[in-house]
Amino acid sequence: MTTMTAFRPFAPIRFVHKIYEAAADSWWVYRQEIGNDGNLKPMPRVVFFGRSRNEVERWISGHKEETVFVLSDN
Repeated sequence: MTTMTAFRPFAPIRFVHKIYEAAADSWWVYRQEIGNDGNLKPMPRVVFFGRSRNEVERWISGHKEETVFVLSDN
């Protein structure tokens, strides 16, 4: 029998995005992971560069987390 189980069902949010304006036409998106204890991990990383705030907000809206299901034979 194949069952479907949610992967990480108790941790719906695994990271946060932060927007940083480096210059008038340079916007950066940082991703900061959330640890198993619920605290932010200390080292964020740049995942996207954009020329406007609207551009980075569109990128973020297209990269939201989704629930992942893993099929297993139990």
